[in-house]
Amino acid sequence: MKTLDVRRYEVLEVHGNAYERGFSYGMHHADRLKRLLKSHYDFYATYLNTSKAEALKQAAKYLQPVSDYSELVADEIKGTAEGAGVDVSEVMLIAAFNEVFYPKLGKNCTAFAVRGDATTDHLTYVGQNNDEGVNPWLDGDCTTLTRYVQTDAPNALIYTYAGAPAMMGINSSGLSVCINALVYKETGPGVPLLAVVREVLNQKTFDGALKEIERANRPYAINFLLGTPDGIMDIESYPDRVLTHSSDDIIWHTNHCLYSKGLRYENDEYRSNSVARCDRIESLLHSNNGKLDLKLLQSFLSDHENAPNSICWHVNPNKPTPKQVRTLDSMIYVPGKKEAWIAKGNPCQTAFVRYIV
Repeated sequence: MKTLDVRRYEVLEVHGNAYERGFSYGMHHADRLKRLLKSHYDFYATYLNTSKAEALKQAAKYLQPVSDYSELVADEIKGTAEGAGVDVSEVMLIAAFNEVFYPKLGKNCTAFAVRGDATTDHLTYVGQNNDEGVNPWLDGDCTTLTRYVQTDAPNALIYTYAGAPAMMGINSSGLSVCINALVYKETGPGVPLLAVVREVLNQKTFDGALKEIERANRPYAINFLLGTPDGIMDIESYPDRVLTHSSDDIIWHTNHCLYSKGLRYENDEYRSNSVARCDRIESLLHSNNGKLDLKLLQSFLSDHENAPNSICWHVNPNKPTPKQVRTLDSMIYVPGKKEAWIAKGNPCQTAFVRYIV
């Protein structure tokens, strides 16, 4: 059996009000955030013909919508900027990367949620691979893991890129969140969806999470895959609609719309990538229905069938630099145990390590 590398996250713990939590986060990750910003500026100029000034002008459009949506998230972003010693629009460039940056690129994440009779222990598991471009994301050295100790909401263990409010995570009520970027015809003004993820992770129930998603003025599209000790739910959110799907046992998702017949914005090359991974994770889950456990689900995230369009994604040297993608991290959340298992890097090479909320 292959010996896997063990790579652990340093878990930063932040306390206080929203601004104080953001300030502690920004101060701790100041170097990482500044390196990430420089990488973005270089990437925008080289590959997207966009200057630093223009990129920040686009990012600044999302500042007021965040303030209108959530004072908490706005205060955390302001605190992050001041703690790191950068302008708040620079933090917003990362916080709103899904809207400013992603419309120009493809998406690659694979996610699932299982529970009940599908698993050997009847626990809920929510997991995904976070597949991302090597550039401008510092070949994975952009990711952080933070424990938010809060008095006004459940405590939360949040995985995200330095500067982004939240991407994936689990809170002390057991609500777990994974996301898949989706394609929509264009982006517009509104609340960056990673700000919405941050508010979702302050909720205790599906109803609360869905309310936060529905009330946001959504400028783009993202899929939320949610789990609690008692259920699993998928929410495809678009600027003009929210589509929900629940199941007693198995849900899966990649990066194209599954729940609205005829809704399609993906080009054929991109869609075939997403469909290949979607079909593969569906097959793995259903063929092992009733036998699913933590180790087996971890092995699914290491799967290389249909490479290079595989669940475990490796850099394809034949692709141009802007399209060189790999699995930065792999994660599985266990709501009933309030824990996360994260492999830092490709899960075929690095071991899953346990973290608690």
